Amino acid sequence: MASPPPSTTEAEQKLSDETKQPETKGPQVVLEDAPTKVGVDAALNLLKNTGGVCQPIDPEVEKRLLRKIDLHIMPLICIVYFLQYIDKTAISYASVTGILESTHLHGNQFNWVASIFFFGQLAFEFPTIRLIQLFPLAKYVAINVTIWGAVLASLAACKTYASLLACRFLLGAAEAAVVPAWVIFTSQWYTRNEQAFRVGIWFSVCGAAQMFGGYFAYGVATQVGSDPNAALRGWQVIFLFLGLLTSVIGISFWFIMPDSPEFAKFLSADEKAAHVERIRGNQQGIGSRTFKWDQFYEALRDPMTWLYAFWVFAANIPNSIATSFGNILVKGMGYTSRESLLLVTPLGAYEIVALVGLTWIAMKKEQRLYACIAGHIPAIIGAILMATTNKVPALIGYYLSGGIPIGWTTILGLQASNVAGSTKKVTVSVIGTIAYTVGNIISPQTFQAKDAPRYLPAKISIVILYFLITVDLFIMRWVFVRRNRLRDAEKESKGDEWVVEANHEFLDLTDLENREFRYSL
Repeated sequence: MASPPPSTTEAEQKLSDETKQPETKGPQVVLEDAPTKVGVDAALNLLKNTGGVCQPIDPEVEKRLLRKIDLHIMPLICIVYFLQYIDKTAISYASVTGILESTHLHGNQFNWVASIFFFGQLAFEFPTIRLIQLFPLAKYVAINVTIWGAVLASLAACKTYASLLACRFLLGAAEAAVVPAWVIFTSQWYTRNEQAFRVGIWFSVCGAAQMFGGYFAYGVATQVGSDPNAALRGWQVIFLFLGLLTSVIGISFWFIMPDSPEFAKFLSADEKAAHVERIRGNQQGIGSRTFKWDQFYEALRDPMTWLYAFWVFAANIPNSIATSFGNILVKGMGYTSRESLLLVTPLGAYEIVALVGLTWIAMKKEQRLYACIAGHIPAIIGAILMATTNKVPALIGYYLSGGIPIGWTTILGLQASNVAGSTKKVTVSVIGTIAYTVGNIISPQTFQAKDAPRYLPAKISIVILYFLITVDLFIMRWVFVRRNRLRDAEKESKGDEWVVEANHEFLDLTDLENREFRYSL
């Protein structure tokens, strides 16, 4: 007979070892007592209608429920992510619509205006770990979105290098919560198999933002830039329009977006209980507001955290080719400033096709990492073309780099599905965002003024980095396969002695603590 199990509190206070099987769990959780358990998931509150017993869901009911969730959740998530991308890249459009002349920037000052956004984001990431759990998620995000819209609009009033630096720093701080929050939203509302495609959808709006931003900036440059008597310069119109639009969306987010399925007014009590059953297979719930230091330390000690972070860091060092330096880079290929505003837009179109297509394939084949690697290979070829050619071939290479964001969607999807434990999930996501900000801080500095107009050293570094992040993806998959095999072997060796506590999925255990957890590939 199996020996008595440790208590839930004890289990939550020590890390599970990858080769050690926890003792068999105790009896089913009593829902009335759930709030007294330390840090259990909020999903237990939604199981009261079923008495905590696992209930099968009719496939048609589940299909209708998924459509309802998609209709209410995805549009606003996509709109805000669209705005956060175009808002932080608006500085690129400003670079060719008069901001350099109006604010008297010279040398590498524009590089620092681009980089300091990420210093602001970096400075606010650690507070975000706690604040994102402490406050209602959607309300906290809504406040941040409204503030960043106001700051973006304020950029139109900047007249000096110092004022640009201040506003860009605050803009980065306000956007710090977006990526961690979006990972949590995705894990709350979708099953593991659904998450990769949904992340692909909301991340693909970056491509749409790239297209819209280019056309919008071209229109502003043509209509406002050609009028010497206009009250505002083209770059000021861009900042004002995008900033005010973002603040309006932020206010709407407060009233429309539920903080979690527990508080979703568009779902009935039965639908909420059905949704919890839907996501039971995720081996994680909808979130706990209890901050757990053991989960925080586990995140720091888990090698997967740093494999995720390395990809994000290395992939974002070349990110300026799509953000701050996109237009300048295309100009260096032999095109005019105004032509560059239009020529950057196909990058966004290719990104949408690559992201949606490859994440759909990943969902159908359940092979996220292989689909991701398939998107990286053309990008490596494109980086070589940018470094070795000019004009049309270099421009084609530039477009092929649009396949790299499939890696970012894959990492975000894996953080949503393969990282369990509320505190651990937030911590891993924030570490990834820190890696993202550091990579983006470095990114503009690789485009030194002395290397203009070809920026050959930066292009060579892009080739090397694209190769390294592709190798990183292979290593991630190897780790996941190995962990799954070890757990399958452990379960098989225990035989009938393997007993799992009822509703263990909703005890806010981490992926290392919960030996029933299996990693998506």
